[in-house]
Amino acid sequence: MPGVTHSNTPFATNVFVNGGPTLGGGLATALGIEDTVGISDAESDAILAGQADLLATGEDPDTYEALEQFGGGQDGGMSPITGETGAMAAPGSDAAVGADALEDQDIERPISEWVKLMPGVNPRVRPEAWDMMVAFAKSLGRPVTLNSAYRSPEYNRKVGGAKKSMHTQRKAMDVQWGTTSVQGRMDMIQKAVDAGFTGIGCYNNFMHVDIGTKRHWGPNGSYTGQFAQYKPVLKANGFANA
Repeated sequence: MPGVTHSNTPFATNVFVNGGPTLGGGLATALGIEDTVGISDAESDAILAGQADLLATGEDPDTYEALEQFGGGQDGGMSPITGETGAMAAPGSDAAVGADALEDQDIERPISEWVKLMPGVNPRVRPEAWDMMVAFAKSLGRPVTLNSAYRSPEYNRKVGGAKKSMHTQRKAMDVQWGTTSVQGRMDMIQKAVDAGFTGIGCYNNFMHVDIGTKRHWGPNGSYTGQFAQYKPVLKANGFANA
């Protein structure tokens, strides 16, 4: 993008610091976070370009997850905010400690043999979303594993969640693909839609699903970054810009 500049930080090289004339400010400013750590220039460019395209089409980029790919809610990830590596336990999850272990204890914890959880996941999403996940797993004929579900606003900020993340509204979950087959993943997208999910975010190792407005995106948090191989099934189901 024109007008873009970059600079280094003590944490990593090539951290994006200028959003250019379309969005203004830096990537951190555009996403409403304190800073970004270890995100390459190319990845930053793609995120900001995708956000600009969403704005141009009247979409709200704050409901799209541009940083979930960098982890924080899964093993091997790194928080784009703090640089902390590994899975960070969500408050109310089995892996949470101290006061965080007690959060959400007044909300019934959903349990199903069809839905497995990473230890740091708080599964207390809305009942309708959970029921959709169970139906989705049953349609696959196998249990599914969640990387993330409910996130408190503070936890969501730490892992780089969108400003208006469906995770903070108990409407979203991140589910591991469980297959490397393109056709298998396309089938998962179709079955997720059939189960009632209306938000589909596709990443290298997992798929975000939610019950927000109907939209889709790829790793850059925009439809512009959607994987080409998944576009046919999304287009067939009426997703715009697929």
